[in-house]
Amino acid sequence: MPAIRRRQDSAAPMRPAAANGVDKRERILTAAEDLFYRNGLVGTTMDMLCAELGVTKPYVYYYFKDKQEIVETLAWRASLACLTTMKFPADDRRAAEEKLAEGLQRWVAACVAHFRASALAFRVTASLRPEFRAELRRLANDFYADLAALMEAGRREGRLDFEDAAVTAKAMGGVVGFMYTWYRPDGRLPPEELVARLTGTLYRMIGLRPTAPKCAPKRTPTTRKQT
Repeated sequence: MPAIRRRQDSAAPMRPAAANGVDKRERILTAAEDLFYRNGLVGTTMDMLCAELGVTKPYVYYYFKDKQEIVETLAWRASLACLTTMKFPADDRRAAEEKLAEGLQRWVAACVAHFRASALAFRVTASLRPEFRAELRRLANDFYADLAALMEAGRREGRLDFEDAAVTAKAMGGVVGFMYTWYRPDGRLPPEELVARLTGTLYRMIGLRPTAPKCAPKRTPTTRKQT
C-alpha cells in the first residue's frame, strides 16, 4: 500500500496531538473501525463518523482524504499485524517447532486483537483499489511461505506430523482467517481463552507439542520499503 504509507509516514509527525494526549488520527480510526463493523462500509457515512466524534468534516479531512483511505488504513494496519507474525530474526537459532509455536500464537492473538478491522478487510475486498489488493496478496503470500517453510523444517527435525505443507497451511489459514464469520468480541469466550483454544487447534493440526519456550531474541518489526 505504498501511497497510503507515504502519506502516513511523512505527514503524521507534523500533526499535533490532542490536548489529552490521545492522537487525533488514532481517535478517528478507532471510531471508524467500530462504525464500519456495526454498519458496514456502505452503511457508514462521513456524517455518521463526524457525529460519533463530535467534530466537523474538515477535522476528519485534515487527516484522511476520504472514507476509502480510512478503510484501507484500517485494513492495512490489521493485515500487517497479522501477516508478519511468522517473521523471525536471522540470528534466531531456535528449533523450528519453537518458532512455529510462538508464531502461531502471535498470529491468532493479532487476529483477535485486530478482529474488527480484519473483518472489514474481508467484507470489502471487492471495493478496494487493485494496487491495494495486490499489496494485501503479497503480505498473505509471504505469510504462507514463511509458515510452510517453518512447517517443513519442523518435519525434517522429526517434530511435526502432517502431509502437505501448502495445503495444511491454507487449512490453518481457513481456521483463523474466517473467524470473522463466527467470532463475536462480546461472546462467551474472553479473548485470551479464544486465543489459547484456537492456537491449540492449530498445534494439533500439525502434531505440534511445544515444550517450554526459550527466550527469543528481541524482535524489531519491519515493513516493506516504500516504493
